[in-house]
Amino acid sequence: MQTKIHHDSAALVAAIAATLAAYSREGRPVHIALSGGSTPKALYQALAAAPWRDKITWQNLHFWWGDERCVPPADPESNYGEAARYLLDHVPVPAENIHRMRGEDDANSERARYAADLAAHLPDGRFDWTILGIGEDGHTASLFPGATDYTTSATVDVASHPTSGQTRLTLTAPLIARSKHISYLAVGAGKAAILRAIAEGGDYPAARIRAENGNTEYHLDRLAADQLP
Repeated sequence: MQTKIHHDSAALVAAIAATLAAYSREGRPVHIALSGGSTPKALYQALAAAPWRDKITWQNLHFWWGDERCVPPADPESNYGEAARYLLDHVPVPAENIHRMRGEDDANSERARYAADLAAHLPDGRFDWTILGIGEDGHTASLFPGATDYTTSATVDVASHPTSGQTRLTLTAPLIARSKHISYLAVGAGKAAILRAIAEGGDYPAARIRAENGNTEYHLDRLAADQLP
């Protein structure tokens, strides 16, 4: 694991915000896939406020989603809805640069539509940066242990949460692995056990899905890193 351990969650968020600001100043369209969860929420809040809000060239950024719950955007469980409430509604991102998964639509129809949108904007099938979380069971995006196809040619899939049965849309493992840069984010003591298992070679999506070019990093706070060997 290429691991970066930060003093606390605020330091982790600041490091990710600085990377995003640097990408935005490259003078070209930059395509970034976002995730849901508590750590991205803190990141969104930081990005929407000074000083980061004013350090970012927002028109250069295109935002995509790694996965989405099949709920309307106003639902509290919507990953897009959370990003809109805490970030996108507060910064000057052009509307055409926001590529959300439409969780309120029929899942199979939306899978096809989102795949077409990806093909239109990413002809080489590669995100510049994919930001991912890590579930306590080792899942990432909506790719779950024992239910992830690591060889599919599809770019978008429909998934079912193994406990709740909730229907979700997700990018596929091969598409994520083609990203030029992947960052996993994990904070808190609740992630320590799964991170130890990943470091010890455990077979989890959050362990197996890494950038083909080797540019994958795990950003952790001290609590999440506490059990690392």
